Amino acid sequence: MTLRLIKGASSEKPGQAPGSPAAPSSTRVAPPAPPAARGTLPLELAAQLGPGEPLVWWDRKEHLSWRPVLITFAAATVLLLVVTFFAPGLWSQPWAELGKPLAVLFSPVALVLLREYTARRSVMVTDSSVIVVTASGNADRVAFRNIRRVRKDWLTGGVVLQGAEHLVRIPPTLLQATRAAIASQTTGRIRADAVAVHDPLGWLP
Repeated sequence: MTLRLIKGASSEKPGQAPGSPAAPSSTRVAPPAPPAARGTLPLELAAQLGPGEPLVWWDRKEHLSWRPVLITFAAATVLLLVVTFFAPGLWSQPWAELGKPLAVLFSPVALVLLREYTARRSVMVTDSSVIVVTASGNADRVAFRNIRRVRKDWLTGGVVLQGAEHLVRIPPTLLQATRAAIASQTTGRIRADAVAVHDPLGWLP
């Protein structure tokens, strides 16, 4: 018995001479490459991956960013100097009474410090999902196809990716890399469902 190679369907258009160069076709745009990951994934984070689930990118915010805290403190100090200039009698009050306006004036510093503390977490992007593990070890994930809403996160200063039943919070220092990692997996991919994503920020690629 002999085998014979069967030619595929001809790609020549009607009227095109055999062997002539084919007309140029539309070029498919390759998805962007994911950003560089932080390094070796720790075991406690790897435990959040499913069997055989590929990891595209990961990073973590593990330290407090003191710059926004210092900027807020400096702004409050400048405002205090202005108030002192126009109301020098402020410092003649008893310390018990003076503590109340000072606490109000410097309360934004405490809020920024709390935000920085809360924003500490690890973010992983797989070929289909975003996984977030907080500094306290609480983990959650949302699949790309299940994202229904993208909104500003007032708790961490980043964004919230909200699904039907789950949500993840991305801290501001990891926003750009997380978005790039998602884009590397979703560019050119057609969503299987027709549910629109409410994204007033235009953040989701």
